[in-house]
Amino acid sequence: MAIDPRSALDSLIGALEAFHQAALSAQDPDTPSMIEASDRLADAYTVYDDVMFTHYDVELPLDVYSDVEDDPFDGDDDFDDFDDDDSPLDNDDDIIDIDEDDLDNR
Repeated sequence: MAIDPRSALDSLIGALEAFHQAALSAQDPDTPSMIEASDRLADAYTVYDDVMFTHYDVELPLDVYSDVEDDPFDGDDDFDDFDDDDSPLDNDDDIIDIDEDDLDNR
């Protein structure tokens, strides 16, 4: 059953409002009400994202990560990490020295 994009947007707006209310009343971000509101918001966004792509071939600009395992920046070998030792500017030959007097004489 296909979900109407407007219905998915209304659900997302409702989830944002519920998250806002939970944040206003929560004393601790780890309270069950905040966790539930966060999960509902993430789910509503995911559904809206899927519906927009399915109906209009449009990608939304945000991604939702539900677990630490899903984080693309968690240090997996899937991504190249640049250390200071790997920097292409480590070689002094790559650095251009500019004299301030040369800039004034342009």
